[in-house]
Amino acid sequence: MAFALKEADLLFSGDHVMAWSTPVVAPPDGAMSDYMASLQKLARRSESLYLPGHGGAVRDAPQFVRAYIRHRERRETAILRALAAGEADIPTLVRAIYVGLDPRLVKAAGLSVFAHLEDLVARGPVATDGEPSIEGRYRLR
Repeated sequence: MAFALKEADLLFSGDHVMAWSTPVVAPPDGAMSDYMASLQKLARRSESLYLPGHGGAVRDAPQFVRAYIRHRERRETAILRALAAGEADIPTLVRAIYVGLDPRLVKAAGLSVFAHLEDLVARGPVATDGEPSIEGRYRLR
């Protein structure tokens, strides 16, 4: 949830938009489709300053949110490119996409990839056997 204070041209963005990091979208509590839809909604808002729940203020917020959207779109493209090489599980995708990743962040990266895959399966370009799962194997349709 986010709350706008119109009189001050600011929005309290909680953990949704933070200046220091993109949030981890992790199923089942988070869905990439919902997250992207909410970013699109925020991108249409006029508030120029966001105050997140953690870290410093986000200035030029509409531009910052558009950069968040592009970041997630690039991540999706990277997943699709990796799957073009053949069927893969999430650990394989994480190693292919997050080159040089700090080992402490591997689990979070896996959850983020899983959220993207869940969305890609729902939209149709990616397939898996059964319901999407963190242990599943994924392929292009």
